[in-house]
Amino acid sequence: MNIISGASGQVGSHIVKALINSGSPVRAIVRDQNTVFDSKTEVRTADLFNPAQLTDAMEGGTTAFLLTPEDPTSHDLIGDTKRIIDSYRQAIRSNGISKIVGLSCVGAHIEENTGNILMSRMLEHGFDDLDIDKIFIRPSYYFSNWLGFRETIEQYGILPTFFPESLQIDMNSPVDIAQFIAKAMTTQYQSKDKKIFELVGPQKYSSRHVAETFSKLLNKNTEVQSIPREEWNETLATAGFTQNTSANLMEMTQAVIDNVVTPEHHEKTVKLSTTLEQYLKERLNK
Repeated sequence: MNIISGASGQVGSHIVKALINSGSPVRAIVRDQNTVFDSKTEVRTADLFNPAQLTDAMEGGTTAFLLTPEDPTSHDLIGDTKRIIDSYRQAIRSNGISKIVGLSCVGAHIEENTGNILMSRMLEHGFDDLDIDKIFIRPSYYFSNWLGFRETIEQYGILPTFFPESLQIDMNSPVDIAQFIAKAMTTQYQSKDKKIFELVGPQKYSSRHVAETFSKLLNKNTEVQSIPREEWNETLATAGFTQNTSANLMEMTQAVIDNVVTPEHHEKTVKLSTTLEQYLKERLNK
């Protein structure tokens, strides 16, 4: 049985679909029992902070997909991550789960302070002492992060960003990521050595490129509005982030701008196929 935590999210929901399409048994773990899935999907509810609930929800599982969700309202993001990993550990050991596939991110190998990326580093090392198959997927920046600005673009013709307009970074489709993860969950590997897969898109993109793509797809001239570093904290507070989550997000963003956050093994990165235009076109037309 394949157990998918965070199954209602943009990656988790697509993992569920990919596994169902491949004929693999799936159990979705969600917090909201009203979440709707395909009739072939078994659904259990559990709070990731509750070890007992999570242990019950993972009962009978053999392979588990794990993630460390970011909560903008948290006042201790790193402490919350540790609590979630401890819950995972109890559930895995109690149920004899033999394989985990974790959603990490590019840059998780870096030891210095990288804000939110530290959550992924903690996930990658949180099971080192367990004798199970361990696979971690490190995607790059998600195309879907830009979709939240659609209304701003349509109303004002502006794409806000913390990135410099010309900064090019690796980006990829969350659907491609989910399909890659689903395959990793059902692939039998020869050894129990920890495996790391770093994912990139077909090319690097800048904020200017994103704005041009929106301009084309929405038929709305769109200009990049790079928000100065001194305004980041106020911008995030207005969006509902706490001081703690703002600090972590800003540290991560600065690390990306400073080119600290890059793949650990450039020569081994996996290039996903969906382009930015293909992804946005499909989503904007829904």
